[in-house]
Amino acid sequence: MLDEVNERAVIGGNRPPAYDLEVLTAHKNTAHEFLKVTKQWLDMDLIKTPEHAEQVTDQIDGLRKLWNKIDKARKAEKKPHDDAAQEVQDAFNPLLTKVKTAGDKLKPKLAAYASEQAKIEAKKKADAEEKARKAAEEAEAARKAAEESNDIDAQVEAEEQAKAAAAAQKAAAKKTTTNVKSASGAGRTMSLRKIKEVEITNANVLFMAIREEPEVQEALAKAATRIVRASGYDKGKPLPGIKVNEREVMA
Repeated sequence: MLDEVNERAVIGGNRPPAYDLEVLTAHKNTAHEFLKVTKQWLDMDLIKTPEHAEQVTDQIDGLRKLWNKIDKARKAEKKPHDDAAQEVQDAFNPLLTKVKTAGDKLKPKLAAYASEQAKIEAKKKADAEEKARKAAEEAEAARKAAEESNDIDAQVEAEEQAKAAAAAQKAAAKKTTTNVKSASGAGRTMSLRKIKEVEITNANVLFMAIREEPEVQEALAKAATRIVRASGYDKGKPLPGIKVNEREVMA
């Protein structure tokens, strides 16, 4: 019937939210009230009386407790999804690891074959280059001899010989790659490639060379901050090269 009410014909009806909407709405309403009061305090230029300071302290404490309540609710709503996601991870990850490990173990074997083929190709290329070089020298000698003899037939033949030698040199100079094609044609062609890997032989020298890099500066600041904030830090023996700035924060 046209006048029947479809209770699912609402936003999200076909896909309800993954959390309890009533729980979220309740926390939103509470937070809204806290935020209205917070705005009033923020609109005040300065806190000038002990009473106001105490009230703001209560407001901050209330906000902290509200945050904890909301976060607790978030974790409770999220846990079933986390559990389900972990179940999926536990089911698939071992299989993914096995398949990846299988491929990783095969690659060195294929790399060894491709490396040997690369040596063979390099030898062929060197031989072809040497052969082309000798042919070019012979063609140049024939050209000079033909010019001196005034023999037109010999001159034309020498020019053709020089062209062929130049083409052979160009072909021999081309870069060769060692590719391994797919047997079925369905897989992708694989080839050797060089990658650069860093082995640190002198950490101090390396540090001096890259000390201005942002990543190095960030790592140094993080490590120094951790050391300075540690309970056993000796101010009498401060870390060299740093300045400790203190600022007051409410805790």
